[in-house]
Amino acid sequence: MKKVVTALALSIALAGCASSPTTDSVMWASSDTAMVEQQTVSLNSNLWIDMMPKVGETSALVKEQNLYGALNLSTENQLPADMDVAMVVLKQGDMTWEFEGSDFELRNHSESQWEVAFNWQLEVNITKPVDVAVQLVDGENKTWLVSKQVNIDTVY
Repeated sequence: MKKVVTALALSIALAGCASSPTTDSVMWASSDTAMVEQQTVSLNSNLWIDMMPKVGETSALVKEQNLYGALNLSTENQLPADMDVAMVVLKQGDMTWEFEGSDFELRNHSESQWEVAFNWQLEVNITKPVDVAVQLVDGENKTWLVSKQVNIDTVY
């Protein structure tokens, strides 16, 4: 009888896990604004490819494609002091790229505006938009901000 009850309990537990939303689906369902410590934080994402010729570079060489990003976090008042950026995720079609703290630079422009800056070599299609997700961590709380369908600009 104990084995039947244990098996039934495990089945119920596994069924509950199977029906709960995954972190991935929760992340991409988020919007570009969220409440963090009673402050509305907004995300504005800018992505671009730098095609400017560099000194000493010849046009015959195939140059590596770097994706640049400036992800701006802002609020009308002061951003929470304990808040930090834990992760940045980019998604284009079936491809997903995840980056953690040492892969980007967090710049503090003012009490109400931060910038997450990066320069990554990715095989991204520059003619198609990208979804951008930023995970904010505030103590034990984790919040996702998502900019959907961000176009990649080309700088000449």
